[in-house]
Amino acid sequence: MASLKKRGKNYYIVFSKSEDGKQTKKTYSLGTTYKKIAEEKKVKFQKLYDQGEIDPFQENWSVKAYEDYLKESQGKGMVVDSYYLDELKETFLKTKSHTTEATQSGYKSVIKLFIEDVGRSMTVNLISPEDIRSFCFKKKYSNATQRNYYKHLKVFFKWLKEQSIISENPCDSVTPPKKKDKLVDKIFSEEELQAIFDAFKEHHKKCKENRHIVQKSLRQDWFIPMITTAYYTGLRRKEITNIKWHQVDLKNREISVTDTKNGSERTVVIFDIVHDVLIKWRKQSRNTKKGLVFPSPKSSKKNQFALPGDYVSKVFKGYVKKAELKESIHFHGLRHSCATFMIRKGFDVTLVKEMLGHKSIEVTMRYVSLCVQDRKNRAEELGLITT
Repeated sequence: MASLKKRGKNYYIVFSKSEDGKQTKKTYSLGTTYKKIAEEKKVKFQKLYDQGEIDPFQENWSVKAYEDYLKESQGKGMVVDSYYLDELKETFLKTKSHTTEATQSGYKSVIKLFIEDVGRSMTVNLISPEDIRSFCFKKKYSNATQRNYYKHLKVFFKWLKEQSIISENPCDSVTPPKKKDKLVDKIFSEEELQAIFDAFKEHHKKCKENRHIVQKSLRQDWFIPMITTAYYTGLRRKEITNIKWHQVDLKNREISVTDTKNGSERTVVIFDIVHDVLIKWRKQSRNTKKGLVFPSPKSSKKNQFALPGDYVSKVFKGYVKKAELKESIHFHGLRHSCATFMIRKGFDVTLVKEMLGHKSIEVTMRYVSLCVQDRKNRAEELGLITT
């Protein structure tokens, strides 16, 4: 166990252990009058002691002698386990001299911040995956900043491993946060929706030609009707997989949504394109006015059950890939696309909020800002705005 002690202006580290009921203590000068540096050194030497790399109770051992040994070993070009991060940073940055000034600045800044976080006296062999997580994934950092810090440190520690300074890269045991797609990347147009349907039709045409699909449960007849409905109503995945015919009023062009995310009911308008699709779908599936609108093909007349949400998302994503569209398009993007579609058609933001069931107007306003940018882009194309 190690603790700090101050005599006058100087800080000391005190090691203590108990053997056969006898307490033994050893005190060594840390060679500093700064509390922060002293605390950093205490943590470092505590780790070294815990890992069995030093024995402060050994005769003639001292902090100064140990640090002098490290400096002497490094000066002779020897590979030792206890390189200081601050010194290694400078050597590493020299290997990046061929890169742009911005790249060099990025590495310098991130490594400097990391060293300040773990302590200037910390040696590289003591850096753990938890140190990486603690530094990179602070809640105050954005997703992009967390990923950026992790990326830079991973390259730095990879270099240390290549130089045989460390045996394992601590970053390899750390999973960075997934990149968050921007809202604009999740939205797709009617043309892209049609491309998804074309990919679906082409796939099933080939399957039919090759006689790969024979069972009704594998035909995915629900796909185009469900996806069309989702795109033009903004229904959430759980809402659309559980919607029942008694909630759909084709005559008055309304869908009553009761099983909502926030627990409040809402009414969704049925546009012509959805109206036509649902009428055709009801005839095709031979559904009555009762039961699920999109039941699983494995359902029976007596026992109906909904399509699993994860399965629906997986099937949708599969045809997005076949259509070779952007990776950021997912099932929930149908809802985002509906909001954008309505605003572009001139719907008042309040009406969009009510139809999609947003809890606050601020959520809906995100789509308004995207549409404003649409108009600016179009104005630039027409030469009405010059930059």
